[in-house]
Amino acid sequence: MLWAGMRILAVEIWLVGYGVNIWWFAAIETTSSVIYGLSSARLVQTLAARHRKDSAKWGALTLVGYVLPDTYLLSVGRAMPMATYAIVISLAVVFAIIALVRTRTSMMKITLAKIG
Repeated sequence: MLWAGMRILAVEIWLVGYGVNIWWFAAIETTSSVIYGLSSARLVQTLAARHRKDSAKWGALTLVGYVLPDTYLLSVGRAMPMATYAIVISLAVVFAIIALVRTRTSMMKITLAKIG
């Protein structure tokens, strides 16, 4: 939620002038953070348990929670500088990679704890 607050503040400071409604963004960001947090935790559990169907469901919800704020931001922003698009997309990719690594690490810890 701290990250969500920082993102909302950054959008308020730098992007409101480009047509981004801060209240819509804040609502989407906050809701998405809750969805992402809960679904990513369940994703790790279902992956560790090797429940493929449930993993797909939780993975889809995790993805929605992750991409929704950036999708809103990039779709409603008008005439934003090209650097803004590059920064938003680059940060999304970098943090997605970090999230994937952390998910795999968490899954492996759970799996090893069950074995050992």
